[in-house]
Amino acid sequence: MPLILKAASLALGDFPILNSSVSADETEITYHGSHNIGVAMDTPGGLLVPNIKNVQALTVEQISDELVRLQAAGAAGKLTQEDQAGTTFSLSNIGAIGGTYASPVIAAPQVSRER
Repeated sequence: MPLILKAASLALGDFPILNSSVSADETEITYHGSHNIGVAMDTPGGLLVPNIKNVQALTVEQISDELVRLQAAGAAGKLTQEDQAGTTFSLSNIGAIGGTYASPVIAAPQVSRER
């Protein structure tokens, strides 16, 4: 997952429209300089999407360390509002449950999400 997060960030650098948000009235697009990539995870409180902030500036090892921290906080029910605020792009997968398909949800005001 850390490699996928870094690859997504590199792609966002090439396609910045995917790291943007749309105003509520859909008249303005805001491009985000930071790649705050959300990662959907199952927690005792349900599905939550904390994010790794400034992925574009992190090494794969730093991304891995932050992902481990977020997973531990999620498992302990200790994700903070700060952990979940400011997501500009989200990644999700079907995780350990198996299966053959999933349907991603775009969390407004994000314009894109990858699964």
